[in-house]
Amino acid sequence: MEQFCQNKIKIAIVGAGPCGVYCAINILNLFEQNNFQNYRLDLIDKGQILRTILPTGNGRCNITNAIEDVRDFVKNYPRGEKFLYSLFFRHSNFDSIEFFKSIGVDTCIEDDNRVFPVAQSSKYVKDKLLNKLRTFKNIRFINKKINSQSDLLGYDKIIISCGSRGTKELIKSFSHTCIDFKKALCALKIENASKYPKGVSVKSLDGDFIFTNDGVSGPLIFKISSVNAYKEFPYEINIRLFEPDNLIELSKKFPKKSIVNLVCEFIPKSLAMVQVGTENKKAAEVSKEKMISYSKLRLKVLSCAIDGEIVNAGGVDLDELDKNCKSKIIDNLWFCGEIMNIDGFCGGFNLQNCWSGAYVVANDIVSSIINKKCLECK
Repeated sequence: MEQFCQNKIKIAIVGAGPCGVYCAINILNLFEQNNFQNYRLDLIDKGQILRTILPTGNGRCNITNAIEDVRDFVKNYPRGEKFLYSLFFRHSNFDSIEFFKSIGVDTCIEDDNRVFPVAQSSKYVKDKLLNKLRTFKNIRFINKKINSQSDLLGYDKIIISCGSRGTKELIKSFSHTCIDFKKALCALKIENASKYPKGVSVKSLDGDFIFTNDGVSGPLIFKISSVNAYKEFPYEINIRLFEPDNLIELSKKFPKKSIVNLVCEFIPKSLAMVQVGTENKKAAEVSKEKMISYSKLRLKVLSCAIDGEIVNAGGVDLDELDKNCKSKIIDNLWFCGEIMNIDGFCGGFNLQNCWSGAYVVANDIVSSIINKKCLECK
């Protein structure tokens, strides 16, 4: 016990984004609750603390989602669904909401279940997190780029929470498998983009999207890009614009009206003209098969575009981590956040992965240290 007290436990968190900061605060909270001060926590990042939280939710910070059932919640992750069950049962979306309330961030739930701060500001959330960090001792921020395991010699506990960009070699330096990173939640470039009405928004049966200079963007497209992150280009997508039976019934009611005018009842006129084409017949002259074809938008996707949140799929192979996100290969090493092979759709799901993983990692680390302390006291 004497030797244990003389040598402070050194903990490194690599990555001072949402995940790293949330993990740090929870570690510091838990140590404080256990009246334990024999440690030093270093928060390491090559950039500014919490810079990556500012653009989230279009600057409003979509903190999480208010879906109540965990089984429904995890369906919003194309990769990592099974792994997340355990994390979310131990630290749910509502636990995260309570945490933010405890540091002065009141939240509101929108009609689509997205949760935002009442202040509607990512900067407000950033400031509250930083204010909480400043209330603790035994923590310091180190502005440094970590390239490999060798840069972290001397630390007793290491948490890697630095996101996905440029981290492949760092993951490999710890002898872990890195699933190739691929763009997700991004806009898509399409073939013959110029024929579609640029800037026009469409509310389809599958979701909302918008035509851009070279393709399509919006919530539905981000979801499609995420699901197809590992699909080879080019590939085709089909979007259900409206129910064809509604158009068929309308054509029976107004057989002498032009078909393009009837299609305009369901989608913007500029898109209706593309769907129908140059031959604008009367409704009575159009076959049922043709009407069905007007209700579907078929697009050939050429590549990802730069628009969107650009969350990356891929990362540390989950088979190499235990239920606490701890490495099965190297002792006293944990991963959490986007650096793991977990990614979600738009709607607060990617931040919730950060919150839950960070909390579980913090608890596992503190428990291992406190338990060791208790054993050495005997």
